Amino acid sequence: MEEITEKVNSLMEYREALAEPDQAVFDKLVDYAKGHVVACARASKLSVLESMLLAILIEQQKLIEHQKEALGMSNNIGNPAVC
Repeated sequence: MEEITEKVNSLMEYREALAEPDQAVFDKLVDYAKGHVVACARASKLSVLESMLLAILIEQQKLIEHQKEALGMSNNIGNPAVC
């Protein structure tokens, strides 16, 4: 968790440069990464930023799949070419 906190702190200038609504989105993405802290810590061959980005992508994909289910679309996770 300390490494993620350090990385987030290093991105604060970027966050502050964002428009206020985008800052809230940035904060949510950071929360996604923090939710995967164990996986990030175990991914020793990845940089902290790479681990954070993968965690964010996982959470984003889960949201997409949830929305697809809500719309009655089939879950095609095994076949990414099919939308």
